[in-house]
Amino acid sequence: MVMADENMVQNAVQPEENNCEGDESEWENEENEENCNNAEFEAINAQLDQLNSVLDNLEQKNDDIRAELIQLLQSNRETRKQFQECQDPVKPNL
Repeated sequence: MVMADENMVQNAVQPEENNCEGDESEWENEENEENCNNAEFEAINAQLDQLNSVLDNLEQKNDDIRAELIQLLQSNRETRKQFQECQDPVKPNL
C-alpha cells in the first residue's frame, strides 16, 4: 500500500493558484480589442460617409449632364426642323 501512496504523490497534479492578474490581463486584452474594433468601425464608417458624399455628387453631376443633353437634343430638333422648313420652299415640285 505504501507503493500506491508513493505513485499517487508522484502523479498528483498540483492545483493552480487563482491568478487574478491573469484575469485582469485578459479583460484588458478584450477591452483593447474592443477599442481597436470601435476605432476600426469608426474609420470604416467615416470612409463610407465620404464615399456616399462622392457618389451623391456624381449622381448630381450625372443628372445635370442628362438634363443638358435633353436640352441639346430638343434644340437640335428645333434647328433641324427650321432648316428643313427653309429648304422645303427651295425644292421644286416634281
